[in-house]
Amino acid sequence: MIFIPDLNLPIPKSPLTDLVRYFLLFTILLAAPFASYSNPSLKWTTPYSTNGIVFSSPSIADDGTVYIGSNDNKLHAINSDGTAKWIFSTGDWVDSTPAIGPDGTVYVGSWDNQIYAINPSDGTKLWDFNTSSSVIASPSIGVDGKIYFGSKDDFFYALESNGSLAWEVFIGNPVSSSAALGQDGTIYFGDENGTFHALNQDGSTKWTYLVDEVADANKSILSSPAIDLVGNIFFGCGNGYCYSISDNGNSASLAWKYQTGDRVDASPVLGTSNEVFFVSRDGYLRSIDTSTGIINWEVFCGDVFYSSPVVDSNGRVYVIGYTGFGENHLFAFDTNGSLAWDTNSTSSPLSIGGLVDSSLALDQNGTLFFGCFDNKVYAVNVGTGLADSPWPQFKRGNNRNGAWPSFLVEVGLSPSGAGEVNGSGIYNQGATATLSVSSNINDGYSFGYWSGDQAGSSNPLTFGVNSHLNITANFNLNSYVLEVNSGIGGTATGSTSLPHGSLAPISASTSHGYSFSGWTGDGITDASAQSTTVSMTQARTVTANFTPNLYAININVLPIGAGTVTGAGNYSYGNSVSLQAAPDASQGYNFLNWSGSSISSDNPYNFQVYSDLNLTANFALNAYSLKVNAGSGGVASGSTSSPHGSLAPISASPNPGYSFAGWVGDGISDPSSPSTTVSMTKARTIAASFSLNSYPLTLLVDDGGTVSGDGNFTHGTNAPILAVPNHGYSFSGWTGDGITDPTSSSTTVQMNQPQTITANFQLNTYALSLNSSTGGSVSGDGNFTHGSNVSIVATPAVGYSFNGWTGDGIADSTSASTTVSMTEARTASVTFSLNSYNLNIISEGNGTAIGEGNFSHNSLAPVNAFPQSGYVFLNWTGTGITDLNQSSTTVLMNQDRNVTVRFGEKNLSSTYLFISSIPSNGGTTSGAGNYSLDENATISAFPLPGYSFSSWSGTGVVSPLSEETNIIMGEDRNISAVFSQNFYNLLLASGSGGSISGSGSYQHGANAIISASPSEGYLFNGWKGNGVSSPSSLITTVSMTEPRNISALFTKKFFALTINPTAGGTVTGAGSYAFGSSSSITASPFDGYSFSSWIGNGVTNSLSSTTTVTMNQDRNISALFSINSYDLVINAGTGGSVSGEGSGSFTFGSTPSITASPLEGYSFTSWTGTGINNSLSPSTFVTMNQDQNITALFSRIMLSSKILADGREHNWYESTWFGSFYESASGWCYHSNLGWIYPYFSENSFWIWSPHLKWLWISSSTYANSFTWSENEKNWIYLDFENSSGPRIYSYGKNAWQGLAID
Repeated sequence: MIFIPDLNLPIPKSPLTDLVRYFLLFTILLAAPFASYSNPSLKWTTPYSTNGIVFSSPSIADDGTVYIGSNDNKLHAINSDGTAKWIFSTGDWVDSTPAIGPDGTVYVGSWDNQIYAINPSDGTKLWDFNTSSSVIASPSIGVDGKIYFGSKDDFFYALESNGSLAWEVFIGNPVSSSAALGQDGTIYFGDENGTFHALNQDGSTKWTYLVDEVADANKSILSSPAIDLVGNIFFGCGNGYCYSISDNGNSASLAWKYQTGDRVDASPVLGTSNEVFFVSRDGYLRSIDTSTGIINWEVFCGDVFYSSPVVDSNGRVYVIGYTGFGENHLFAFDTNGSLAWDTNSTSSPLSIGGLVDSSLALDQNGTLFFGCFDNKVYAVNVGTGLADSPWPQFKRGNNRNGAWPSFLVEVGLSPSGAGEVNGSGIYNQGATATLSVSSNINDGYSFGYWSGDQAGSSNPLTFGVNSHLNITANFNLNSYVLEVNSGIGGTATGSTSLPHGSLAPISASTSHGYSFSGWTGDGITDASAQSTTVSMTQARTVTANFTPNLYAININVLPIGAGTVTGAGNYSYGNSVSLQAAPDASQGYNFLNWSGSSISSDNPYNFQVYSDLNLTANFALNAYSLKVNAGSGGVASGSTSSPHGSLAPISASPNPGYSFAGWVGDGISDPSSPSTTVSMTKARTIAASFSLNSYPLTLLVDDGGTVSGDGNFTHGTNAPILAVPNHGYSFSGWTGDGITDPTSSSTTVQMNQPQTITANFQLNTYALSLNSSTGGSVSGDGNFTHGSNVSIVATPAVGYSFNGWTGDGIADSTSASTTVSMTEARTASVTFSLNSYNLNIISEGNGTAIGEGNFSHNSLAPVNAFPQSGYVFLNWTGTGITDLNQSSTTVLMNQDRNVTVRFGEKNLSSTYLFISSIPSNGGTTSGAGNYSLDENATISAFPLPGYSFSSWSGTGVVSPLSEETNIIMGEDRNISAVFSQNFYNLLLASGSGGSISGSGSYQHGANAIISASPSEGYLFNGWKGNGVSSPSSLITTVSMTEPRNISALFTKKFFALTINPTAGGTVTGAGSYAFGSSSSITASPFDGYSFSSWIGNGVTNSLSSTTTVTMNQDRNISALFSINSYDLVINAGTGGSVSGEGSGSFTFGSTPSITASPLEGYSFTSWTGTGINNSLSPSTFVTMNQDQNITALFSRIMLSSKILADGREHNWYESTWFGSFYESASGWCYHSNLGWIYPYFSENSFWIWSPHLKWLWISSSTYANSFTWSENEKNWIYLDFENSSGPRIYSYGKNAWQGLAID
């Protein structure tokens, strides 16, 4: 039987009948001369049966392993000798052809809706992926490693190599066509409704192409496409056409189409010379020109359903067809269409044991592989390997990956290491490659040209790839220019051009009045030597620098200590000098004028230097400014201008939520007081700092639940609070100030003051539902509060009795009046039973009676009286008797009854008619009694409920089958009315939600047992219909006193979804949901918190803040939040260190302290970064509401600021007691008397380092009198700078004068 996947439309037939076609083929084969004869030989068939038809096509690994699927639900791995390597089991047929990945992994689909990745070594599963229907198509593998395939579930899939879903596309129709991957990665395949698809690599639609509508034909596309080098796409269709279409980028166009006589389901293959081979169900193999669509030749090869041909390297094409008479032939046709050989006509016939729908595979050794309907796999030696054409067999290569061929572009460097090249690697055939090169500058190379399989000097180089390419990038060694320049004061030589790596000599010569000061530029061997060399690793420019001679500018200050002057020092002849006088703020002076060698009131004083000069800067008393700043959290006032020595008032006021933390700055009388004064001995800058307040949050609660979230919080914080009700209670709201949402159990409180919040709860109310069976009523239902005990009462109707209660929470289920404990919604059901009564019969006289027994309420009990011979029935006495004068009558049983039957002697002149009922409870009769001889007596039969009259039994009855007839009383008669019991049909029905049992035919009065079984997620709601004894019970009985139609009612269960937030966020989605529904839930963290996970069953993704819960039971879900932690990084700039709680991780809202400590000789300047409470205070804290990176900045304590020297131009300063000095940024100073010095400041000391005098201790009180302490001599020395012979010192340790040489 031929398998056709999901094809429900009729398949067009060829005009030739199968018999004629097979005969024609047989005749052709006998007559056909063999163009080139070479016998094929059977290499092997599998020595075992696969236990299933083999539709799958073989794939061949590099090591010769053959992989093929079978309808025994397995994938078989077969060694090259035909023995089994391993077998992998799936859940259904494996018609899909395996594809082999670059690493050998085997990918295959199955009818069990799965696609599998299998380890080629041992056949173990690496992963699987589930679709919603069978996977018949073979997977294809892209260059990027993605696996592409379609499924019968109407989707096309792309998977990553690890089995995860990359993307999926809804096609709208089943996909059995195996995809082919184009040169640019486009994915081509058809669906089963006549649409051919082209998808981009990201799954987006590139274009679609619709095939022709052909009457009475199925237009499904089962064929896998073939692609040629030009990009033409070939495929067959169920409408009988062979197609060639072109990919135009965003659309497809028809190149040509060829109509055959039947379906074209087999996949086309490309020959070696501009031809494509199609096999049609009309029995023909056709060679068609790929460009024109004109047929080259066609041969009749028998029925071929799905098996695709294969082409060898000589252009010979192989195909297997069913030739009739139970024969299956493997044909070989040469390039002109002539028959090369036929396995059934060679000298060594090869017998194929069944139909072949497996596409042929040909390896490079000339072995042909295919599967067969005889459950085996065949390997046939045909002598020639697979063609090197673009698409010589189904899915192109033996690995069946459906991918375009690729080539290696290799790039070398000459010389090695001279640079780097980007762009080498593997490319699809026809792809464009781009090579770009970068030189190795450090080694002095530059790119020259390309050689090898590509030539030129372009960079980048772009070319098409159609074969393996070997290319070389060639580089040249650079030469560089050296330019030698000279500054003012000399000349320089050595300019030249040299190759990379050379050492070029350079030389400098000074002019009169100048000194050589060094070379500037890169690559200089010794920048301080007048003659040196330059390393030529690049183009260089070097300059010789010279320094002119200097003249001394000396400055005095009057009054001494009133200010400082900058600008004094040594200057080159003709240079401009700018003297700047700066009054001493501590003394309160301002500048007046200059006197001495020159007189001027300019400040700064600018002039040209032509000789040594002695000048005096004259000062007058000054005033100072006070600037008052405020840090974040408040305002400050008091900025003013005040005279030297005055006390300036300042004041600070904190903003709401802040407190005053102190003043920062010098001269403050009381830094801890918000109102204080500043001593104005110099210009001041004062800053007020403030700290954020912290408030307590108190939470109150009654007995209805618990709360969390209390504590201390900084001003402005939104503190999260949470209320959780106890069992039986519900949260009813918050009371208090600052609550964001008083109605939400999880909310926040704005902390702008101390807050007291109360959580309120209320007792739950539950519904009590009462159900009753036939026979009574109930009372007591309604809505009641949690924990209450509700009274319920069952009242039986007349003739019924109370049986009992069913349900949860019932105090006494056997008592008609009891209570129910309301701890949740309750349903209670009561059942009643029909009463029964005793009937007792007393006989008076000669006779007997039958009919005693126990009978249900209001039933009619049949009674019959039987007189002895010679006696007659007289009458009945008692209550409830239907007819007192009939021997066969009924008694109404609504209570216990005692009845009496009376008999008397028979009159000998009359006849007596005795009538009985069979069975006795089947009915009653009338007509019994005394009659005259030959009297015509009327008799009647009356069936009781549940019975029908059948006939009269006895002699003399005129019409035995009539309920009312006559009898001729020629003698005493004893007859019986025969009744038959009725049978009634019981029909049970149910809607969705459950199943039922108990339908059937039952005797009248039977209690038929019926049962209902609700499906998962449904509740049984009761029985609908008459006669049900307990409508609310799953298992009950039906009184069969008539035909019954009973329905079982089911309703879906509703489940409660309870969502509990923890501190740190809110949740949504709680409620009541029907069974099987999917409820969306969302967790929203507060500021400073992150969602962690959901806890509870049924959550789809516990790590996603928005997810769903499957409601197949009551769910109690909790959302967990975690307080965020942020990293604090504290950095110290040059001149100090940092401490405190330090760098590390801190929770949201925490305020770690930080402290900056300057090194000796430095002072703290400020903090930089965000979240700092007071950036001007060395000890403060950081609010952690994000990652923080904080840096403490320090500045060097300069000599000028330490001794309060007044500044002049060009970094010259003047001190009233220390004299004039030049101060550099490095801290080195040039003192007008001491020369170069380096100051050092400790907490209470001031030292200087002099290259001539070593360490000197300096004090204003001693230095003003020319004394200083020498650490080198461990004694005092006296400084004399006014000596006419030059500066000198007196050493008290040596008691001698010595000269002082100043630089």
